[in-house]
Amino acid sequence: GRRRPAYRDLMSDALSAAGQVGEARPSNDAPARLLQSQWLWAWVLVAGAAIWLVTAVATGLTDLDHLIPNVVLLGSFLVPVSLVLFALARTGDGYLKVEHVIVGFLGGGLLGTVFAGVTETYFLPNAAGTFVAVGLFEETAKAAVLVLIGTRVPVKRGRDGMILGATVGAGFAAFESAGYALSTFLDHRADHPVLHIVSTEAQRAVLSPFGHLTWTSLVGGAIFAAWRAGGFGPCTTRGVITSQRNNAWLARLQHGVGGGGSKRCGR
Repeated sequence: GRRRPAYRDLMSDALSAAGQVGEARPSNDAPARLLQSQWLWAWVLVAGAAIWLVTAVATGLTDLDHLIPNVVLLGSFLVPVSLVLFALARTGDGYLKVEHVIVGFLGGGLLGTVFAGVTETYFLPNAAGTFVAVGLFEETAKAAVLVLIGTRVPVKRGRDGMILGATVGAGFAAFESAGYALSTFLDHRADHPVLHIVSTEAQRAVLSPFGHLTWTSLVGGAIFAAWRAGGFGPCTTRGVITSQRNNAWLARLQHGVGGGGSKRCGR
């Protein structure tokens, strides 16, 4: 019989190869690693700290007010961002996407702090228990952001919930620290403001890994684990509420007041 033209053979081979590539390509919902570099967080932390200190010294020597935002933003965001990069570098393949991380950080920082600030202003009593209420409002705000973003994650895994929770907590900590630093600048406008800003941000940077990031990470892991188990039943709901209550006690400890305990949810 007649031999097929060569161009048809080439086209057939190309279509076959394209089909194999399409079959091997992972779907959008397949688990993947967000960050490949294991040491990016360390480079960001060291380089950022050096730039922050140089900027603070330059601002103090020149007494230029328009350099103050550089000191505030660098000092407030450096540790939270570095810790998020550390968490992303240590996790394996997961179902979180870059947009989940970005929205979680900004949502925790913007929506979380605004919601917590408004509720604290209008609903807190001027009596005993104020610090516990502050913790509850802050943790509720972060948990609401976490759940909202979690609805967009295709597969709920405890590890992904912890990573997303740490990201939301990091955003909250960064924006909250920036607010405290700005308040410090306004309070000490005529009394070495840069020195007071650096002192405030350094203290909060040291406490940052043990505060909002850790607490919201634990809440995120509990919520995602309950989600994957089939929804929030009585026990899982009680577990999340208990975690929130414990976080409120920890917030009270951070503000310099005593703590408390809670019951465990049995099977």
